[in-house]
Amino acid sequence: MRRLAGAVCILTLRKDGARAGLTATAVMSVSAEPPRLMVCVNRSVFAHELLDLGGALCVNVLGTSNLDDARRFAGMVEGVSGDARFMGGAWFDVEDGAPALADALATFQCRVIELMPAGSHTLVLCEVVAVGLPVNRAEPLPAEQPLVYFDGRFVSLGELQ
Repeated sequence: MRRLAGAVCILTLRKDGARAGLTATAVMSVSAEPPRLMVCVNRSVFAHELLDLGGALCVNVLGTSNLDDARRFAGMVEGVSGDARFMGGAWFDVEDGAPALADALATFQCRVIELMPAGSHTLVLCEVVAVGLPVNRAEPLPAEQPLVYFDGRFVSLGELQ
């Protein structure tokens, strides 16, 4: 699996005032009409406890400038866990949504519409209800490269050449 490169996202959830998040590479587009995404969440992480049908989930697509955020939400920063993960980065609350990262390449606010057990993980089918782009990025394609996870490390696309 280390040889399967994947875009890096932070999945965030909110339920009854509690929030959680995790770094994920198992994220994919399912359909454009209606807009739907599929994400995989390990059953052993706290964020899994917040998954609920109809619940809010945000897919924050990371660029290379979000490396520290990716590391924090992947549990790679010693002494930082749970809600403390949100203390770094430019997070903002979305009404009736999950926390969003202001400088992510894109944010997809979703509603969970189906949960499917799959081994150690749960496949989460989400309906996209809103898409956000960073306020300071007016151009359709950002100059920043997406963050990728490959062979056990976070890299830019340029580093894979």
